Amino acid sequence: MPFSILGKATLITGGTAGIGFATAKHFAEQGAKVVISGRRDNGGEIAKSIGCHFIQTDMTKPDDIETLFSKAVEHLGKLDVVINNAGQGGGIRDIADADMDQYDEVVTVNMRAAYLVMKLASGHMNDGGSIINTASVSGMEGEIGMSTYCATKAALISLTQTAALELASRGIRVNAISPGPVKSEIWGGEDPIESCKITIPLGRIGEADEVATAFHFLASNAASFITGANLPVDGGYMSGSMTRKTEGLIEATLN
Repeated sequence: MPFSILGKATLITGGTAGIGFATAKHFAEQGAKVVISGRRDNGGEIAKSIGCHFIQTDMTKPDDIETLFSKAVEHLGKLDVVINNAGQGGGIRDIADADMDQYDEVVTVNMRAAYLVMKLASGHMNDGGSIINTASVSGMEGEIGMSTYCATKAALISLTQTAALELASRGIRVNAISPGPVKSEIWGGEDPIESCKITIPLGRIGEADEVATAFHFLASNAASFITGANLPVDGGYMSGSMTRKTEGLIEATLN
């Protein structure tokens, strides 16, 4: 069955919340063998609740990431799927007002740690495996006040393409998924969700489960001829302007 992920040894970084958690839960339900990582002290309880194994990891510490892989392989054997999902937002600040300590932290998690995960993944994977990076629609366009986050996600999309070329000889596919606005802990109220009814062509914010199924597809043999791709899961947000979207924004501005 080409869409099956049954028995696939899967490592998901940042798997205790949001899209990472939804993906880990989905993969476990579909019969994959899943290890998740995160910084939370209660990560073990979270993992157990969805049938996964937890390895506590601080993505700002290279030694932790190396330990993550060695322990994951010890638990699962060689990996079939690595979902490079851990990331950090960094808040909203114009470039002129940027906090460079915050900049360093976001770059460390979103770029340096993601790069190290990819460096280590290939050495711990079976040939024919799948690496999937969690990028963002923010890496596909500029966004006011989010320069660091946008830049790191754009870099991750570029890195996906290069890694796909370098690992193709082993049949390891490297792809990215770029979620649009998705319900998660970062959405603190109804206002952003209401605005998405205007700015997203499908007229609503996304669900983490809807992104999880995209990871499933790219991890499965059904995507065996897809590598170096960046798949937006965004309700059409990156497709461009549309009448309802534009009229809604104008009306909101006038009111």
